[in-house]
Amino acid sequence: MEELRPGIEQLKRPVPLASLLQCRLIRTRLGGSKKFVLDLYEEGPEGLDTGTDALGPWLLRAYPRRTHLGRRQYTIHLPPSYTDIFSGRTHSDLVGRVDSNRMGTRFVVYERALASPLAWEDVSVVTYALNFFGRLGPRKMLAGIRAVDKHGAVAESSSAHKPLVQMLAQFQRNKHVVVLENKCPRWNADTRSFVLDFFNRVLMPSVKNFQLVKPEDVDYTVVQFGKVEEDVYSLDVRFPITPIMAFGIAISSMDHKLACP
Repeated sequence: MEELRPGIEQLKRPVPLASLLQCRLIRTRLGGSKKFVLDLYEEGPEGLDTGTDALGPWLLRAYPRRTHLGRRQYTIHLPPSYTDIFSGRTHSDLVGRVDSNRMGTRFVVYERALASPLAWEDVSVVTYALNFFGRLGPRKMLAGIRAVDKHGAVAESSSAHKPLVQMLAQFQRNKHVVVLENKCPRWNADTRSFVLDFFNRVLMPSVKNFQLVKPEDVDYTVVQFGKVEEDVYSLDVRFPITPIMAFGIAISSMDHKLACP
């Protein structure tokens, strides 16, 4: 596979075809409070065997905060060495954000536009089916992103500039939107639990673990996310997802949800 070295542009560009970006997401709790930050690192060639101290600088960092309406929002930032692309502008390290509704059933991932850093582009919408107290089994999630060509460019069309939220109900029939759904785990009678093969990239069970696939090609995993140890997760990304987009989707899975625990 082609070796991927994320830089500023590649963080906003889909992972190339035939490439796999393997990352580690680490949650750092701040003191004894409920505050925390989420850091995304690129793994080395050793994969999960790469020690935390050998991961190098983080690629992206997310800070959670509450909006005035009680909804959760995460702001996504670049490390200082990447901020020259937005030099001279306020909040120059801010490249993305994730907004949720109050129930935690819908999340919108935004990226800052390169042509106009003060503008925001919605790049993904993630929804979770209502499942109070987990009575309906494992989580069911759906993600929609804008369709791109093999070079990662969004096709210009009458739908290209419509908000993704408006196209939410049309996911199944809109050619300008790529639909991803989480792969359903299977019930294992021996362990009396739902299981899914994460190919040794996920080591602990968690409701946050997921694999996103296209309904028409369930053998091609676009995004895989899962728990490795306490506060440590693996995140694997393939075309047509961008690293910022994948980070946002993973954040949506980690966020607390009133309506689907």
